Amino acid sequence: MTDIKIQIESKSVLTMATIYFPKEFVKEINDYIDKTTIPKNKDYAHLLVGQIRQDKRSAQLDFPMDTEFGKKFKNVIENCATKLLTDGFKRKLTAKAYECWTVHSFSGDYNLLHDHGVENNSTPIGMSSILYLKVPEAIKEKSKTLVDKDGFLKLDHNNASGDVDGFTQLIWGVTSRKEMLDLKHPTAEYIFPEEGKMLIFPHWLFHLVTPFFEEGERRTLSANFSCRGLPNEGQIS
Repeated sequence: MTDIKIQIESKSVLTMATIYFPKEFVKEINDYIDKTTIPKNKDYAHLLVGQIRQDKRSAQLDFPMDTEFGKKFKNVIENCATKLLTDGFKRKLTAKAYECWTVHSFSGDYNLLHDHGVENNSTPIGMSSILYLKVPEAIKEKSKTLVDKDGFLKLDHNNASGDVDGFTQLIWGVTSRKEMLDLKHPTAEYIFPEEGKMLIFPHWLFHLVTPFFEEGERRTLSANFSCRGLPNEGQIS
């Protein structure tokens, strides 16, 4: 029996991008937020589900993209999102950021499970992003014990460990622990927050942020993108 052939396939259910920005650019973004976004103090909380209210500095604020730096940042993230569409999804589409906001979280703040919509329902295709800009030192320290040499998380949810305090969880399905023993793939993942790391994903992806109780600010910046292209918009090329 020498003519037997075996081909093993794994069908993907989620395509997303992880981008790492250099420290210099992260500093530029934080400086812009400190000098422009925070003083302007344009509240964005009424449009969001985040429970960001435990500290007098807790806030969800509009991030202006119509200034010189705002336009620069907008161009960078649009290029990243468009690359995900063209290289990851093989779609002839262009991503345009239509809204952007910062989240300033402190001890006890958290974000409920939610997904994102699209711009005025004008296109069915949308993307969203999360960029980590500041991470409390106690959460950073977890990387020494929770992240292995390949960058994968080693989590223990037993013994009330608090391992995932302040983490982002992505959820694209429901798979129980027993079903994983039955060879079903996991349908959720915890993301370790790292300064300068940005996630870009389809707008329908459910996600949440667990509360944390460490000192310091957990600062993120989120954006939503509308995706449009040629007459064959959304078709696989």
